[in-house]
Amino acid sequence: MLKIFYTSSEKNKKFGVYKVIEILRRKLKNKQNNIKYSNKISDLVRHNPDLVHIHGCWKLHLFIIFLISKILKIKIVISPHGMLDPISISQKKIKKKLGWFFYQKFVLLYSDLIIVNSNNEKKNIKLITKKKNINIKVINHGVEISENFSLKRKKNKNLSFIFYSRIHPSKNLLNLLEIWTKNPFFQNYKLDIYGEIVDMKYYLIAKKIIKYHKNVKFKGKINTNIQKLISNYNVFVHPSLSENFGLVILEALSAGTFIILNKNLDWKIIEKKGFGMLIKFDYKNLKKAVEIIENKKKKINNINFRKKQLNFIKKKYNWNYIAQEYLSEYF
Repeated sequence: MLKIFYTSSEKNKKFGVYKVIEILRRKLKNKQNNIKYSNKISDLVRHNPDLVHIHGCWKLHLFIIFLISKILKIKIVISPHGMLDPISISQKKIKKKLGWFFYQKFVLLYSDLIIVNSNNEKKNIKLITKKKNINIKVINHGVEISENFSLKRKKNKNLSFIFYSRIHPSKNLLNLLEIWTKNPFFQNYKLDIYGEIVDMKYYLIAKKIIKYHKNVKFKGKINTNIQKLISNYNVFVHPSLSENFGLVILEALSAGTFIILNKNLDWKIIEKKGFGMLIKFDYKNLKKAVEIIENKKKKINNINFRKKQLNFIKKKYNWNYIAQEYLSEYF
């Protein structure tokens, strides 16, 4: 039996890190694997695991769990989940510089394995640690698709657009709103914004802009079936400046929705497959992208094309296979 202890930087059960842990627990927990999730040091000692998997960075309780695991000679895996990417580090910069100097660097350098979710994240960690031979494994995230979900024919005559992500500066929503609301070209296009507000100041700036434009609406969090809701839109717009992976991108693809992404993101495969476009997010490039999509609207709304997207996700980003990759690395 393999005893695994999961711990994370998140206190609340939000999407992202917690979502990944919950899926891994469900997929791996059986008679052969005993899995415990907790942020309590007492639970770590009681569980007495073979392996500790730390999800996230910067929290002191994670460093303490790391130290106790080292003392008890427990194998340690860490997944930073994008928290060591340049844009993430640039936020609360002084605090993170101190954290890096006093403890976070040691957690990375002295863990037995680092699991990241993209090649970009792997490059960033090699840069920050200045270690070329550091033990890093890239394992993509996956997406869970509800058994009740099925693609239906698109009914909307005009292109409709959706933004879905955390409301946070790194997701670049204000840039999208500036383009959308200050140029007459976009006045005839509907843009609905969904997401959890994690930066209230940033949201309030966005709210002031949205208030005066009827074609732009903030709809709040998605509490229902994500794929079902996204599938009602023609185009998913994701101007994010940085993503260690981007679960929302998988969710949009599995919904059969065409995608416009920031070219900074590590998703060239989407453009290669013809499921989306990677652009520099400014007025000229976004306008050009929308014009191209208008010309092939019939194709991207076609049920067979959309099923092709869904099947691609089911094969390449299936959590059943991905969970087994994690287990293989644990062993």
